[in-house]
Amino acid sequence: MKYIGSSGIRMKWGPELVEIGRNIGHAMSEKYENVIIASDFRESSDSLVEIIKGALLSSGTSLYDAGKVPTPTLAYAAKDFDAGIMVTASHNPPEYNGIKLWNPDGSAFSEEQMKELKEDKADIASWEKTGGLYNFDALSLHKEAIIKNANSLEGLKVIVDCSNGASCVITPYLLRILGAEVTTINCHPDGRFPGHSSEPSEENLELLRKMVPRKGADLGIAHDGDADRFIAVSSSGRYLNGDMIMAVFIREFGYGKVVAPVDSSMLLENYAEVERSKVGDANVSQRIKELGYEFGGEQSGTQIFAEWRLTPDAIYSAVKFSEIALNNNIDEIIDSFPSYTTLRKSIFYEDRKKMEGSIERFLKEYEVLRIDGWRVKMDDLWFLIRFSGTEPKIRITVEAEDKGKAEEMMKRIVKGIGGE
Repeated sequence: MKYIGSSGIRMKWGPELVEIGRNIGHAMSEKYENVIIASDFRESSDSLVEIIKGALLSSGTSLYDAGKVPTPTLAYAAKDFDAGIMVTASHNPPEYNGIKLWNPDGSAFSEEQMKELKEDKADIASWEKTGGLYNFDALSLHKEAIIKNANSLEGLKVIVDCSNGASCVITPYLLRILGAEVTTINCHPDGRFPGHSSEPSEENLELLRKMVPRKGADLGIAHDGDADRFIAVSSSGRYLNGDMIMAVFIREFGYGKVVAPVDSSMLLENYAEVERSKVGDANVSQRIKELGYEFGGEQSGTQIFAEWRLTPDAIYSAVKFSEIALNNNIDEIIDSFPSYTTLRKSIFYEDRKKMEGSIERFLKEYEVLRIDGWRVKMDDLWFLIRFSGTEPKIRITVEAEDKGKAEEMMKRIVKGIGGE
């Protein structure tokens, strides 16, 4: 099926997405008898859900509707079904929507599984064999499972920014049940994301970063629109990106072998053996599954605990990080980490083949890892050159122990491939 990617299908709302939703519903019915479906709170989610539901039911599949819940809640509930369908565009702007498919083990559909979904003409079931439609309480199931796997958070003071997304219905309540004192911001669901953009980036979390130290909180927690990302703010108001959070989990939980994509920091290599994967949480999850590793994630803020599920479950991550924060000063942990300079730059191009040729010529004397783009690891730095999947540009990342060396390498790369 077309429009596959490491994060399922995402695009602006319109006729094309409607048709894709209908095709996915019919295609899923060919292989799966019992399917669970849910959505986030985007304005167009109800429409897309109903389109997919109609296609599934008319083709004979029994369908269980979990309503509006976070993506990891739907992925957790998929364990009791043949497959799960989540309608969401995650952290994308409000005019976008999308579809992500889940296996019973909590892993997202691989690209191979997506390709196997046929786009042939719909096979409509006879009237007596159309599918049944049922409601399913996935939220209580997910909440109760996390509580069973969590410790008390009595004494922890935390501020939660749900980005007006799906985590509004679970994260604050769960933390309070576990004993934490919780203050919330942007915790009313709104598919237009009025508080700030649904991506929990440093610039979007300015209010959270200010509130945590002002309120004397131990921790700030933020999610994206569908709650598959967890980002933290320390008691001093320091923004912790996904790589820092992964390093904390690795060090505190003692993970020896982990999976991280080619664009993640070498910080992780100080605390574990790191297997590099393609960018995208589905690719990280797939490698964890293949290798039998315990943990993995991305610098964007996804974490995958294999002993829990093969899903980036930001709600579970938030609870587990809160347990660490209850007994440790997060700032002291971060201050103990070695520091690196990370530089990022994008260069637009007109001719992709010409750009590929320039990159290959520049890299001919380097030892290159070609998992996803071109990654080069040297003694005290690494860099990545990778084509954007959505725009005619390449993304360059350089990380080094020394800022001057990082800047010099970035200049060398840009000049070497014909950038400005």
